[in-house]
Amino acid sequence: MENLNEYFLNPGELIFSKKPIVVKTVLGSCVAVALFDKVNNFGGMCHYLLPVSPSDEHNSTKFGNIAIYTLLKKFIKDNGSRREDLVATIIGGAFIIFDEREIFFIGDKNVDIATEILRKEKIYIKQMHTGGEHGRRVLFNTSNNKLIVEMLDHITVEDLYRS
Repeated sequence: MENLNEYFLNPGELIFSKKPIVVKTVLGSCVAVALFDKVNNFGGMCHYLLPVSPSDEHNSTKFGNIAIYTLLKKFIKDNGSRREDLVATIIGGAFIIFDEREIFFIGDKNVDIATEILRKEKIYIKQMHTGGEHGRRVLFNTSNNKLIVEMLDHITVEDLYRS
C-alpha cells in the first residue's frame, strides 16, 4: 500500500480518519468492520472481541454492538455521511481454539452481530471475509477502501495484542 501513515488497531479499539491512512490489525475470532464513505473518500474500522455488551453499563468498544454503533456515529452524526454512501466489509470471526475446554463459537457470533446491525442500519455490506479456522492479517486504506486480507496459518495471543 502507498506511503501512508500506518496505525495498528488493537482489540477493543476503533479508528476513523478523514486523512488517508492504512489501518493494520490481526484477527482470530475477533471481527473487524471496515466502513468507507464512497462520496467523501474517508474510512474507519473497529475491532471487537465479543458480540454483545452484557449490560448498558458496559459501553466498551470491545463489544460488537457498541463498537459498530460508535463507528457509525463517527460517520453519520459527527461527519455528515449518508447511510447510502457507506459500504462495509466484515472480516474475521474464525473458529480459533486457545483452550479446548472453552468452545463458545465466538467468531460466528461476532460475524452475526455485525451482519445484523449493518442490515438493520441499511448499510451496504460490500464483502465478507469471515469464518474458517485461520487468523487474518488485515490492511485497510481509508482513502480508497482497498483491503488486503492475508490468511495466517498460525496465530498466537501475542499477535492479537501487538502495537
